[in-house]
Amino acid sequence: METMFAIPTGHIDDSQSMERVMAALRDLHGPTYDFALHRWHGTITFGSSPGRTRHFFVVEADQACRVWDNLAGLPSPLWSGDLFCVAAGDEPLRVEGDGVAFEVSTEATDYPAPRVVHLRDLVDFPGGCAAYPGAFRREALPPVRPTADSADRRGVNRVNEHTLDMRIDRTPPPIRHHHGPVVIGPVTVGPGNTVNHSETAIVLPRSRYGLPEVDKPDQGHVVMYTDPAGDPSAQEIIPVRPGSFVVTPASSEIVMGHAFENAFAMLIAIPGFVAPYHMLT
Repeated sequence: METMFAIPTGHIDDSQSMERVMAALRDLHGPTYDFALHRWHGTITFGSSPGRTRHFFVVEADQACRVWDNLAGLPSPLWSGDLFCVAAGDEPLRVEGDGVAFEVSTEATDYPAPRVVHLRDLVDFPGGCAAYPGAFRREALPPVRPTADSADRRGVNRVNEHTLDMRIDRTPPPIRHHHGPVVIGPVTVGPGNTVNHSETAIVLPRSRYGLPEVDKPDQGHVVMYTDPAGDPSAQEIIPVRPGSFVVTPASSEIVMGHAFENAFAMLIAIPGFVAPYHMLT
C-alpha cells in the first residue's frame, strides 16, 4: 500500500509516472475498478465488456480527431475534455485521429452513462471550487444522489466527472477541503462498511475553449493537504500543466485535502461526488 501514502501524480508524456498513478488508483479502489491510459494514431475501436461500463476521458486530441457514436452515422469532432462511454452490450465506438484518453472501468449499474459528451455543448453550473460568477463548471457525469434511507451512500454512482476552471483571480476563490474523517472512512455502503474515495484531476488547455489565461499562467498548481484533520498546515504544492494528473485519496488509512489554484481540469470522483466534504480554514 506504499503508493497510497505518496501523492499520486503524473503526466501523459511520462509513462513511468502514469504507471504509478494507475497502480495507486488500483490499490485504492480494488478489483471492482480498472484504469488505463489509451493512445491512438489513426483509427481505434472501443468495445464493450460483459457486466462493465467503460468511461473514457479525453486528455488530448488533435484538430482532426473524430468520434462515431453510431457506426452507421456521422462523426463529430473530439476535443480534450470530452467523454465517451461504452456500456455492456453496446455496439463498439470508433475514434479516428491522434489522441489520448484515460479509462475508468467500473461494474455496471443503473447509472445512465452517456454514449458521447462534448464538453463544449454543456451548460455552466458555477459552484464548489468554481463558484465565481460566470465560472466554467460543466457536469459530464453528474451524480445521482441516493435516497435518504439508503444504506449505500454511493447510490448508482461508481464514477462521476465535472470540468471546471478554478481561478484565484476571481471571487470567491477555490475552496480548500478534504473528504473524511479517517475514523469512519469516506463513503458508507452498509452497516460498518465503507469504500475508499478519490478525486483525479486531469489538467486541460484553456485555449481549446477560448478561456482567457489567468493573471499568472505559469503558476497553475494544486495545493495538497497531506494531514488535513491533524495538521492543515502540512501541505505540498504541485505545479500542473495540460496533461498533468493529480490524485487526491481518501481511505480508512489516509485522507488528503486539496485546493486547485489556476487549474482548468476534469475532476473525476470515485465512487462519485457523494462523499461528505469538510472545509479547511
